[in-house]
Amino acid sequence: MTLPHDNHAPASERTGSSEADGSARVGSLTEAGFDALPTQVAVLNSDAEIVYTNRAWRRFGEENGIQEPAHTIGVDYLAVCDAAPDEHAVTAADGIRGVLENDRDEFAFEYPCHGPDEQRWFTMRAIRFRHDGEEYVLVSHLDITERKQSELRVAAQNDEIETYNQVNTIVHDVVDSLLEGVRRDEIETAVCDRLASSHLYGSALVVAPALDGDAFTVREASNVDGEAWLDALDGDRTALAELAAALDDDDTVEAVQYLHDSSTVPDALKDVALDGGYRSFALVPISYLGHTYGVLVINALRPEAFGDNETQAFEVLGETIGYAINAVENRRLLFADTLTELELTVGADSVLAGLAATAECIFEIDGVIPATDGVHCYLRVRGAAPSDVVEDASGTTGVEQARVLDDGVGGGTVECTLASSPLRTFLDAGARVAAATATAGSLRINAVVPPETEIRTLVEGLVASFPTAELVAKRETDRAIKSVEGFREQLETTLTDRQRQTVEAAYRGGYFRRPRESSGGELAETFGIAGPTFHQHLQAGLNKLAGLAFDDGRH
Repeated sequence: MTLPHDNHAPASERTGSSEADGSARVGSLTEAGFDALPTQVAVLNSDAEIVYTNRAWRRFGEENGIQEPAHTIGVDYLAVCDAAPDEHAVTAADGIRGVLENDRDEFAFEYPCHGPDEQRWFTMRAIRFRHDGEEYVLVSHLDITERKQSELRVAAQNDEIETYNQVNTIVHDVVDSLLEGVRRDEIETAVCDRLASSHLYGSALVVAPALDGDAFTVREASNVDGEAWLDALDGDRTALAELAAALDDDDTVEAVQYLHDSSTVPDALKDVALDGGYRSFALVPISYLGHTYGVLVINALRPEAFGDNETQAFEVLGETIGYAINAVENRRLLFADTLTELELTVGADSVLAGLAATAECIFEIDGVIPATDGVHCYLRVRGAAPSDVVEDASGTTGVEQARVLDDGVGGGTVECTLASSPLRTFLDAGARVAAATATAGSLRINAVVPPETEIRTLVEGLVASFPTAELVAKRETDRAIKSVEGFREQLETTLTDRQRQTVEAAYRGGYFRRPRESSGGELAETFGIAGPTFHQHLQAGLNKLAGLAFDDGRH
């Protein structure tokens, strides 16, 4: 709103030449004082006509191009306010009118007065006073822009803190809900429902890659038709690539704010969000220990729903969900009474089969750990020197890195990272690779899958990625239950007395705690042995203990 800020008439027109010299000096002093004020000041008579304006008032009018004459003495201030198509002008007119009509002694309110290139705020104050028996109203406009901007910054910071606290509350609520899920789908449903039911977000869905690696599937969705959402992306390779990138980057949240102004988001992904009325979204990888289970898509009505703090909170949430899914999948394998064993072969399109042919050896896969891209494999080599295998691996497509762990003339152990492997397909399906052997041109895999696994879908996905894959055998097996006592008996027979004693002493003496409650030297003294000897027994015992946990102690 631009309230009328007008020039005053020359002093001679207001005072008259017959005034006494003393009155003239007082008038000049008063005028000089008002002109020195940065506040815009005007005086209205009882008819709301302007009879005086100070320098700040006049300067504001000149800078903002008012259409009144240079000295607008006599302008009806209320008439100008009433004619302005502005709610703030109406408020000003009502307030001044109340002062003029003795309904109140003074009136004040804050209002915005933005220019084309800047934002401004003012406080208008109207105060009634008497002079020479006449009623007047002094109207002032104080520029409060700096104070208002400071208040807005503080309010924005408070809103950000409040929003962040609410996000944390939602995240904690979602984390609590993870404890209620006993299956992966229950966890994913709980996450989507909790997010979609909050006032901060509109909908949520979990998108995961199909086993063939070339498509996606919506596993769970809340407040959105998941299949329709996915269908809207069908055929848009850039949109699908965006999802794939979120899957590949297992710890970074991709957040898009002010979606309607974004020029970097794929059209299909942008349109499907805008059509739902959303103004921002985030892609949250659901991952744990290098294994990405899918992407949590969160849509929000607010254009600034995913600031840095919120993004960090969702990164933690994505990893926590991944941990919960991993725990559920492992629990299914651990406690199932009946498991399904699969035996498959993969031909020359297996990297390990090709490497075995090149190195003219046999690999027995001792262990498989998911990596950010691909898998880490631990290979026992038979028929070749591990150093030769590593040299051959350096020129093999699909082998990211390889190194010798144990070297020998006719065998040893090699660690390698593969960019792609059938073994990763089983890990992604929640299966456990019980054994695997690679020979020239063939990889044979024995895997144990949890109950309720869709075997056909798993095999079809494997064949889609590795066309030479073939299911050789499938059989149900009862789990051999190993009791705690049975494990302890095996521990007793596997470890020597000194190894068991040093491991137990280290455990009970707080050696493994942080900070340590006992040093290796202190524990060695209790056995009357040297520190290096104690550490030798401890490392040997821990190695055998880990062997019992990871490969039934066969090493």
